[in-house]
Amino acid sequence: MRRCPYQSTGGLSTRARATRTLAAAALLLTACSGPTDRTADAWTGTIDTLATGRIVVRSPDAGTWQQPIVLRERFRLGTVDGSGPELFGQIGGLALGPAGEVYILDGQVPEIRVFGGDGAHQRSFGRQGQGPGELSNPAGLALDADGTLWTLNWGNRRYSGFDPGTGQVRREVARSVRFATFPWPGAFENGRRLVDVGPDAEGRTAILRLDSAFVPSEALPLPEPAPEDRIFFHSGERRVASVMEPFAPQPAWAPRPRGGVVLGEGASYRLHRISFAGDTALTFELDRAAAPVTAAEQDSALAAFRGLAGALEATPDRQPDARSTRSAHGNVFVDDQDRTWVRSIQPAHIPPAWDVFAADGVFLGQVLIPDLPTLPSPVIRDGRMAVVTEADGYPSVVVYDLVEGGR
Repeated sequence: MRRCPYQSTGGLSTRARATRTLAAAALLLTACSGPTDRTADAWTGTIDTLATGRIVVRSPDAGTWQQPIVLRERFRLGTVDGSGPELFGQIGGLALGPAGEVYILDGQVPEIRVFGGDGAHQRSFGRQGQGPGELSNPAGLALDADGTLWTLNWGNRRYSGFDPGTGQVRREVARSVRFATFPWPGAFENGRRLVDVGPDAEGRTAILRLDSAFVPSEALPLPEPAPEDRIFFHSGERRVASVMEPFAPQPAWAPRPRGGVVLGEGASYRLHRISFAGDTALTFELDRAAAPVTAAEQDSALAAFRGLAGALEATPDRQPDARSTRSAHGNVFVDDQDRTWVRSIQPAHIPPAWDVFAADGVFLGQVLIPDLPTLPSPVIRDGRMAVVTEADGYPSVVVYDLVEGGR
């Protein structure tokens, strides 16, 4: 397995610097695919090409979208009453099909439920058990290039692939990775090679790319918060828990459907596109100051910390520091047009939103979040977005159309 630590762009030599001219901007902007147009004179960022060949794109905090995308609700699935297919116990996986189908894994039942592009329930398959096609503690959903719908059949130590049109098992493969992360971040690179999380050759937790036999073949280090931002709880000599310090920066990552991963540093608004060959081809940054932490927010976080210590009946190794700013950004996911969506971390009075970056790393603008998402991450396919939320107090899935300019 190959390991690829990423590096900050600070201090690296520059081979060529692209100036802020219309010609340079036009060259960059034409590389973007997306539903909206941009004009060359609307962008005032910079492009650096480093000695390694890495391209560094720095965008101002002003998007280039001429007509921003808004989310228009198509339908929502979920209910707090009854016993039908829209009553979810725990949504552990989400995917969108080629005809607008919505695939939802209810890990509590467990079973996979299929809803049509109009929200009507079509079929359910999978059940508790250890036999072929049966599930035990499943997590996540991922479609491959052949249209097989895969889930991590964690309790049965295998990956299970289904025909989503019939619910029949197409293939099941033993899982050699010894542990899992939840929610499961599994996804197929170019529809062919599964990306998962597990130990690398040295036993360290890593992002893995599996070969056609579902055996890990390449690895990237899993981004982790800085050790000094973690607080450990002890009961006597025994460590019983660890938590992140309130408002500490947290890195984020997501598989990139077209290859490799996108990794966000968290401590600064800087993201990297990294291949499993060990190359960082693109770094993109947003010139935005970190959101401040108010005194009331700090007091609330400290009260929650003390409550946790009491519930654990344990002693922290230190008290949290009083931080004045938040993490630079939140969670990350990549859509079917190779755009990177980043959860914006801004002051509480500003509506929640995603920051959206084009395939070339240029900041496009923000998309407001109508319903606060929970895990697993949102998915986008063919102009639709599906989001898991508990906005109404119970698990549900909301499907939106991505509408250009609100039309």
